[in-house]
Amino acid sequence: MASQVVEAVAASETKLQDLLRDLVAFRTESQAKEATHFPDEARRCVGYVGDFLVALGFEVDGWDVGPSATFPAHPLIVARLPGSGGGRSLAFNAHVDVVPVGDGSAWSQEPFGGAIVDGRLYGRGATDMKGGLAAAMWAVKVALEQGLLPRGDIVFHVVSDEEVVGNGTREIVEREPACEVTLSVEPTELRLCAAEGGLVHFRIEVEGVEAHASTRYLSVHAGGKGGGGVNAIEKTIKLVVALQELEQRWANAKSHPILPSGYDTLGPGIIVGGPGGGSDGRLNLFSNAGTAPNYCSVEYNMWFYPDESFDDVRAEVEQVVAAVSRTDPWLSEHPPRFTWKLGQIYFPPLDLPLEHPAVTTLAGCLREVGLDPAPAGFGAATDLAWYGERRLPGIICGPGRLAQCHVADEYLDTEQLVLAAKVYAQMLVEWCG
Repeated sequence: MASQVVEAVAASETKLQDLLRDLVAFRTESQAKEATHFPDEARRCVGYVGDFLVALGFEVDGWDVGPSATFPAHPLIVARLPGSGGGRSLAFNAHVDVVPVGDGSAWSQEPFGGAIVDGRLYGRGATDMKGGLAAAMWAVKVALEQGLLPRGDIVFHVVSDEEVVGNGTREIVEREPACEVTLSVEPTELRLCAAEGGLVHFRIEVEGVEAHASTRYLSVHAGGKGGGGVNAIEKTIKLVVALQELEQRWANAKSHPILPSGYDTLGPGIIVGGPGGGSDGRLNLFSNAGTAPNYCSVEYNMWFYPDESFDDVRAEVEQVVAAVSRTDPWLSEHPPRFTWKLGQIYFPPLDLPLEHPAVTTLAGCLREVGLDPAPAGFGAATDLAWYGERRLPGIICGPGRLAQCHVADEYLDTEQLVLAAKVYAQMLVEWCG
């Protein structure tokens, strides 16, 4: 039956493209403050997906996540096609929200038009990640029409808040029965990604003492107690240098079978300092360079390997900062302050053993359509993190390139779209049949 469904997908490529164009037409920009249309568009888009699956016999449940003071309510659905029993279940995880279009003049095609030019389907979300969702929906439709009688459940977890580091998938994982494997359709160029690293944002804040710039010569730089103030920026630089050295040690000492060497990184992304005091990464007032800065903060983006625990990596960072502080008379008495999981940005890692049956089965499906079956690691974070946190098996494999995400003229190669549907249809037959 696998070859039969692959042929049926190929024969219906135009209808698959039409499905993706329908999804792209919904203006689901979850980050755009000016996008007052988002709540209605997200509800319509999620409803469209639900109606499509109901017509195939799925049972659909849904609820709203939020709202919060910052974002409106975000609808989600969980759709389930019960199997006859004795088979393995498979869930597709996808999000329908997209990042803002940005400067419309930078687009050569209508951002929500779904135009197809030279084998590319253009539109915001075409790659990230409505293309993967369309391919999964179409694969199920074709497989069922070709006679698939699944013994295992087929499930869709579809959210509308992934781009705002949302809680939709987290709530689904907490509330819904687990499947034998969950397949995220984020863009991987249809590489089988069996691992993704952990991600966390954190902030370090350092206090100093204001003083007139003309008294700087009185400062004792080792301790900053000489009467010329304490420069919080200089104290923070000590910490930045020490953490850069820690990052280099990580690159030499740590590794993972399918993630690149040096993947563990500590990237300073925002640094704020000046006189007048501050908190939460912001200054209370802006003065000028004539006063020693008494506040500085630096915010980090940190990646870590799947076989490391967040608690252990956090401890390593804090120990380095503590070691620097012990050698500095001022910092030893005024230790830097940490804020972890800044802005709720924390994604646990995912690591599926390469001998897992889902890995070998999906690898076989990729091989059958001429794609590379070798497992790889995924360089970014996905909603599969929340399955990984509960040690639930998951794989990332979707059409399109990360380089086409969040850019003007986002597009998906139509060849990748149909290949994805072929792979998913085969997987349904081999895994759930």
